[in-house]
Amino acid sequence: MKLVLSFLFLFLFTFVQTPAQEKVPDREMFLFHEDVIFPYMQEKYEKASKDFTEMMKEANVEGSYRLIQLEYFTYNYITPVKDYDGLSKYMGMRTETMDKIGKDKVDETMSGFDGCYASHKNFLMTLRNDLSYKPAYGLSSDEGLNFRHVDYLNLIPGKEDEAEELLKEYKALYGSKNIEEGYRVYFGGLGTDMPLVIFVQPAKGRTDWSTLSDRQDEQLGEEGSKLLDKFMAITQKFEHKNGVMRPDLGYSQKK
Repeated sequence: MKLVLSFLFLFLFTFVQTPAQEKVPDREMFLFHEDVIFPYMQEKYEKASKDFTEMMKEANVEGSYRLIQLEYFTYNYITPVKDYDGLSKYMGMRTETMDKIGKDKVDETMSGFDGCYASHKNFLMTLRNDLSYKPAYGLSSDEGLNFRHVDYLNLIPGKEDEAEELLKEYKALYGSKNIEEGYRVYFGGLGTDMPLVIFVQPAKGRTDWSTLSDRQDEQLGEEGSKLLDKFMAITQKFEHKNGVMRPDLGYSQKK
């Protein structure tokens, strides 16, 4: 358990943001730390997470992180590492951060997570901005779009290139129909059941997403249905989950 908590500590403290003025790259690598907790431990877990955030605020630690709470008591902490070089740099930052906070303080705070986990894992995902439609849609807290609908598509091995071509067609079709809402496309990396494609679409809530999904289907029409059929023809497993961004359990350094 100490190893798990040490990694979680490192994970939450070393989120490196891309400067706002930089052009959004076609691909961005993210490291996910996923906790699946026991339902009866939810109150304790969220208190520990909030205590962790308060510890970070007190030390004004450099960086920030985001958290999404999915169904089935699943919490994902998300940090961008840009690429494998960034991942290597990220993994080497623990000692410096520990020294700034103080080992005793860190150990005391991290002990609050003890006994909460049913399972946990770490994995890499690559955001494909080049295949996403309006990828910045829903990222600002001012928009009030904290709900997330997430589709998981496990592809037939060897069909990745075909999937990319279909995703380009999807993006072009959305643009040609002037659809207001955007979506983001991720490809699974190490630690996931590859090949994996994930669609993420923000909304105000579950009902709002259902309404906009029906409207989009109508706008996309027969062309959209044919593209979906083609995608399902190269997919061996499909599932979806709903979730919500938790800014109260996230952190951003005070400048």
